[in-house]
Amino acid sequence: MKFFLTIWICSFIHGNGCMDPMVYPTVFNSWYECSRAAHKESISILQKMGYANVNKYQMATKYNCKIVDET
Repeated sequence: MKFFLTIWICSFIHGNGCMDPMVYPTVFNSWYECSRAAHKESISILQKMGYANVNKYQMATKYNCKIVDET
């Protein structure tokens, strides 16, 4: 099985929700690889947003590793 990674940047302040998803062009060979990449990319995204913004807007990421339809 192969997987596509999708990451959302979300605010957990009541009523704000998530931005449009980012679908990554890399196809991963396993759930393990996709999940590790999601966590690494999440750290990078939060670092770019900065300490003050992440705290102010209570930002976090969520992700999904979706199976590639190989038909």
